[in-house]
Amino acid sequence: MSLRKRCSPDAPIALPDGTPNPLHCPTSPRCDHQWFADFRVNGRRYRASCETADKGLAKSIEATERTRVLQGRHGIRRQPDVSFTQFAARWLKDYAVPNKRSADRDAQIIDGLNRAFGHVLLSEITGLRLETWKRERLAGKWKANGQLTRPNPLKPGTVNRELDTLRSILSKAVEWKVLLENPANGVKRLKVDNRRTRVLSQDEQDRLLAAAPRKMRALIALGLITGVRVGELLGLTWPDVSETELTFLETKNGTARRLSVSPAVRAILDSLTRGSHVYVFTNTRTGTRYTVNGARHIFRRAVTRAGIEPAGDVTLHTLRHTALTRMITSGSDTFTVMAISGHSSVRMLERYTHPGVAQKLAALESGAPVGTIWAQLGNAAPVRRTRGLEKPRFAEGFVGGRQEARTPDLRVANAALSQLS
Repeated sequence: MSLRKRCSPDAPIALPDGTPNPLHCPTSPRCDHQWFADFRVNGRRYRASCETADKGLAKSIEATERTRVLQGRHGIRRQPDVSFTQFAARWLKDYAVPNKRSADRDAQIIDGLNRAFGHVLLSEITGLRLETWKRERLAGKWKANGQLTRPNPLKPGTVNRELDTLRSILSKAVEWKVLLENPANGVKRLKVDNRRTRVLSQDEQDRLLAAAPRKMRALIALGLITGVRVGELLGLTWPDVSETELTFLETKNGTARRLSVSPAVRAILDSLTRGSHVYVFTNTRTGTRYTVNGARHIFRRAVTRAGIEPAGDVTLHTLRHTALTRMITSGSDTFTVMAISGHSSVRMLERYTHPGVAQKLAALESGAPVGTIWAQLGNAAPVRRTRGLEKPRFAEGFVGGRQEARTPDLRVANAALSQLS
């Protein structure tokens, strides 16, 4: 076995500067210093500490390590030793950046994932480890990238986004023959109900428009009329604006969408200064386009000034939600609304269907016949039922059967019925 210790009784007692030599050990190799494995495979040298002073245990560790190296060298072991940090960087460079628009967000998520899995080999990541990480993220154990304060508990939606990125990384590891199977396949996403159903009333809409700055007022107005996503409105350029239609190229699903220009939309666009800028919504002082984060900040302040409560329920997406809900409520057919909103399925449009009070009352009026009967009944006494079997009452002039006289005795009535049967 290629085991050795760095200490030796033959080593100088002191270093040239007079300090004690840490490698001098009179009792070596029977000392408490660690054993080191030192061997070669196909001309390549491998050295590592066994982290134990027990020689028998050190031999077992050295043999295991030699076997692991030999299996990887000759292809016996199908899983190479790749750490999560190494493969995540490769995934980001070779897959996320060329194919995903959210590569910047993925890079931020990976910075956080490296704190939990950076030193771990891909082959050592298990479903149990992922479930533990998910629980710890919810409890707020791990800090965000660059966070100096105490970690805060994360919302389930944030954990799900991180889990989706992690699952994509492990899935590519399987596809690229780095892993045999994806340990995240059995890990379920957390249940999240983040479907916003907030619809602005006419009064709230008027107050919001009055409280917003001029440029933001135009953005809010277009969002309430067209139902277009704010990110798509901010990506709109003047070359894509014609007299008859708007062309949105930067859409969520990557498919270009065209909307007709109504008189209200034309009036809003005419109020904006075009100048030499390419984007419709451009900061005239800096010459740069507005971002979603910047618009979100200005919008939040406008909501506060307008006194809309609760302010946390009103976001930029509320504009789209309000516009599409009004289109559906006004009686517009589903496929027309889908062509405007850019939804590819009716199921995605269902979340914008919120019947108003008038519609609910109209639906309840469909039960009017029942109400009419109720009014006709008034205070009429209810029909009482007698216990047991009643004697059949025949119309006068009945022929074809024997008619018995009425009697309050139930036994007599039953006997009479038995004769009639």
